[in-house]
Amino acid sequence: MGKKKKTTLKELVAKKQIFAPCIWDCRTARVAEIAGYEAALLSGGQLAESICGVPDIGLITADDLVQATERICDYSPLPIIIDADDGFGETPLTTYRLTMRLARVGAMALTLDDTTGYRGWNRWGSQMMGGYKDGEINHPVISRDDWLAKIKAALEACAGTDCLLIARTECKLKYGLDEAIERCMRARELGAEMTLIIGLKTLEEAEKVAKHVPGWKMWPDVSAKNGVPDVWLHDIDPLGFNLVTMHYLEKGAMYGMLDYSKHVIKDRTLVYPNQHDMSMTPEERRQSMSMNLDWWIDLEKEFKTL
Repeated sequence: MGKKKKTTLKELVAKKQIFAPCIWDCRTARVAEIAGYEAALLSGGQLAESICGVPDIGLITADDLVQATERICDYSPLPIIIDADDGFGETPLTTYRLTMRLARVGAMALTLDDTTGYRGWNRWGSQMMGGYKDGEINHPVISRDDWLAKIKAALEACAGTDCLLIARTECKLKYGLDEAIERCMRARELGAEMTLIIGLKTLEEAEKVAKHVPGWKMWPDVSAKNGVPDVWLHDIDPLGFNLVTMHYLEKGAMYGMLDYSKHVIKDRTLVYPNQHDMSMTPEERRQSMSMNLDWWIDLEKEFKTL
């Protein structure tokens, strides 16, 4: 019987733009699969909240990340992208070892950035979303050369595997778009097939990046404000942005659970969750609850016939 070989992320983005949600465990990976997504990204921030109950400020360990990657990649048929932060260490050697570990347990891609130990969306995200301009956010990053040394190490560790390295820079927040573009160009020269600049928000910025940075590019967590998206996916697709991620499952999970819970506490029965299925079809309801039950039952039957 056996499990089917996964389609790699490289194969997917070579054909079309891939739109992928951020997940943090097997259940959210299952939601992404049932909904029809073709890939998903394991969010470091959401993993931190899920397993440690801590904000996204760089507190999870490399072991936390590798163990979660193994669980989710072993479970989900989707190619999973991993947020590997700064490689969980200051040297190219720590990056090399972590990249090897992630590739071995099934990561189809990973992002490697130029942050320091003082990292994480909760340190700077609210400022960026609040309208601060480039240069006004005090977000430390390592030197260009030190980051490129890590990129080179990760590329060596990815060689011969299905794992795609995504060279991710967060320097735009403090040093501006020109420095971010320069770092991406240098990473491309080393062999990075995909680049990512954190802090992109407009089509004009996307066009400037595309003018200077060739190859595949990832758009960083597309969002919306006042009912208007930052960019439309069909506008950035021709510019080479063939991987787009986004955060929304956290809100969906929390709001849905809170809605159910408030009614159960008030009514002191399970009538409300029993009667409200969030417009899911019968097949979607079955899939969401089975967690691949049919596959396991069929496998068990095969064992009994040996």
